[in-house]
Amino acid sequence: MTSVLAMKANRPVKWRWTREEEFLCSSTRAPWHMEIADAVTKDGWILGRKMLTLHDSGAYARFSPYGLTKHSFHHTGAYSIPNLHFDGYVVFTNRVPTTAMRGFGVTSVSFAVETHMSRIADVLGLDPIEIRLKNANRIGDTSPNGAAYTDPSTVPTLQTIAEAIGHELPADYRTMTNEPRSGDLLPEHLVAQVGSTEGH
Repeated sequence: MTSVLAMKANRPVKWRWTREEEFLCSSTRAPWHMEIADAVTKDGWILGRKMLTLHDSGAYARFSPYGLTKHSFHHTGAYSIPNLHFDGYVVFTNRVPTTAMRGFGVTSVSFAVETHMSRIADVLGLDPIEIRLKNANRIGDTSPNGAAYTDPSTVPTLQTIAEAIGHELPADYRTMTNEPRSGDLLPEHLVAQVGSTEGH
């Protein structure tokens, strides 16, 4: 509506709810319940992930099914994990209807995944950035729905973060790139995970 009004008026337009309208017509950000369980080697390779996510949509679905779909696409985060099991449910409750807000489910699942990654590092006594770099998406790795990545930014992003916070990385992690996996970065469990980037 605001976009149409802005086009007609040729001016910026702001939509403002009254407090009553907010409760009668609007919707809230959805609450999520997420459970993540990973199979991880002692040296930090993630072999598999099982996830359950429950989306409280309130009285109506609205964008909830779409948000849940985004959870399934993004529940590996920025990491290559070859064995996946995902169960997701949109649950109708007696609450105010909920909907997606700036992220459509990706924001919440990303927070859960990164929190989980830090817990894995803590339990195994590993460096939290190094374990992320080891499992980070690289060119040719495939997403949960089978698309091959052509230019993933996980590796340079993590290196930039490490530098910004003064976190000293070993040389092999400091010089990593997002180039296709090979050598020690292509363990047996990830061989089938690497696809072709042609046509993507």
